[in-house]
Amino acid sequence: MAVNVFGPPFDWAATGSMVQGVATLVGAAAVLVAAKMGADTFGSWRRQKVTERHIEQAERILTASYKARRALKRIRTPLVDGWEINAAEKELKTSHADEWDALPEAEQRRYASAQALLIRFNRSKDEKQALDSCLPMARALFGENLEAAIETLAQQFVNVAVYQQASMNDNGGDPAFEEEVRMGIYDIKLANKPNTISDAIETAIAAIETICLPSLQIDEQKPAQAKGKSD
Repeated sequence: MAVNVFGPPFDWAATGSMVQGVATLVGAAAVLVAAKMGADTFGSWRRQKVTERHIEQAERILTASYKARRALKRIRTPLVDGWEINAAEKELKTSHADEWDALPEAEQRRYASAQALLIRFNRSKDEKQALDSCLPMARALFGENLEAAIETLAQQFVNVAVYQQASMNDNGGDPAFEEEVRMGIYDIKLANKPNTISDAIETAIAAIETICLPSLQIDEQKPAQAKGKSD
């Protein structure tokens, strides 16, 4: 009788099944690990893209805000140069020839000064439009406080235009109204009174800087988020 010195026959079928099972488990684990790594990679990529978006929009908003402030400063400069008056008179003579010639000289000077300011204003429309175009992303990325600050800054263009229009109808009969109009049109202070438009501009710029500047600073981990209840 032959004796199998090597023990019982090796069950290759069972071994194959076991190896296949282990391979399945290893494969499943590999899939889970790959999925986890993929999720982490996607999350990291997404955070990076959001951060880049914050930086991009913060820079855009700050640039538009600073340009708007400079434009308002230029519009509201008290000194009106002679060439501005001449250009304004030329426009008025062309567009209102009959009425212009009939006006007294003092009235011509008043209308020419007002028209010069209107020309300044019209040359700054691009700055106003650039500011307005920032509003949707400002709210989406930073919140309603930034949106409100930009709207406040943009509103000052409208306020100045209203006062410029009022100046054309101001015949000097009401000193209090005349003073209000002058402070609306120009970046000045009279009788130690605050200039509401000038103050509104600086307050809006300060709020915009508080929210946007952290996104452009290297040591900041997160972009500033404005608090406020969303609609």
